[in-house]
Amino acid sequence: ARVNPSPTSLVGGGGGSCDWASASRGKYLGIDTENGESYLMGVAREAVIAPVLAPWQELEDENNNPYFYNHRTKESTRRHPLDTKFLRLVSQLRQRQITANNPQQTWMRFANTGGPYYYNFLDGSTSESCPAGSEVMLLTRDLIPQYDPSSFGVNMEVPGGVPSTRPRPKPDIVNRDGILRELVFKSWWAEDTEREDSGNNESAGGLLKTRFLTIKFDIYAQTFELHMDNEEMVSLYNLTSVTAKNGKPIQCWDLFVGAKLNLLGKTTTMMQANNETLLWLEKHTIRLRRIKASLEKELLKYETRALAAAVTYEKGRKATKGGASLRALLEQIEKLCATLAQFRPSIAQKYANQATQPP
Repeated sequence: ARVNPSPTSLVGGGGGSCDWASASRGKYLGIDTENGESYLMGVAREAVIAPVLAPWQELEDENNNPYFYNHRTKESTRRHPLDTKFLRLVSQLRQRQITANNPQQTWMRFANTGGPYYYNFLDGSTSESCPAGSEVMLLTRDLIPQYDPSSFGVNMEVPGGVPSTRPRPKPDIVNRDGILRELVFKSWWAEDTEREDSGNNESAGGLLKTRFLTIKFDIYAQTFELHMDNEEMVSLYNLTSVTAKNGKPIQCWDLFVGAKLNLLGKTTTMMQANNETLLWLEKHTIRLRRIKASLEKELLKYETRALAAAVTYEKGRKATKGGASLRALLEQIEKLCATLAQFRPSIAQKYANQATQPP
């Protein structure tokens, strides 16, 4: 059952109010209240009070920052398990503009120890009453994001983290320095084009023209934006059907300089990345290489046979900044942990937990 938490619990141990939590969550979801999108704040309210259900558990890392761990898939993330669905819901409702003709909907009802009150997301004012026709509509039950039925029915085993004392991560923690939301890559290729001025009197001639593509990947919503730099400046948003060469959905660990993706039916190579993306890639490459090296050193104590090339050979473009395959490193670490677990399961679990820290 969904239970509305107290005002304090909505924002963590520091105190605060429901309206602050909802307003912050609205910014976190990209809702622009200053430009007529207050009608979407019903989504933000539901995102604030969304529960954390098994197989997910909220934990805290060694720096006491919250994250969420999935006991079935071994996935870790800084975002609430339902936040991807809330982000997509905001996008869907914005595109449908189901209440865009009511920009005056800026007030929402809250309650604290002093009783009910109304909060205006446009200017931050509060009132005991709400102007007629200006209250933000709450989401109907059929729109509220839910967990997938296949998510349930697993045994809970704490993976070494500490249960979090905060029911939800604050937006400023989720977006703190060092956590990047968007990876940006460039790609290009040559296409045959026909131009009348390059042919003879009977047919148009053929020329090679370079096409440029900017690829943006939202790490947490796991959606793509594509911007084609051509005459039409084609842009596509919220693509979720992009797959890797193996046909599986893309995660941030699958992206690197040199990675090949299936974009709209075309195999596309990530040729370059912007500086922020390169720093993010290098940070995780160094982190995973250290874990892998520690595992290999630990295994020398117990394993007399040489390690297979499948767990030692590094895939990707090693000489290129941002060119290491993070996915391959994670898979190699997983195999090394499985081998070490035969001798020292607790140490293997420690390294596995380090490798699966959220991005």
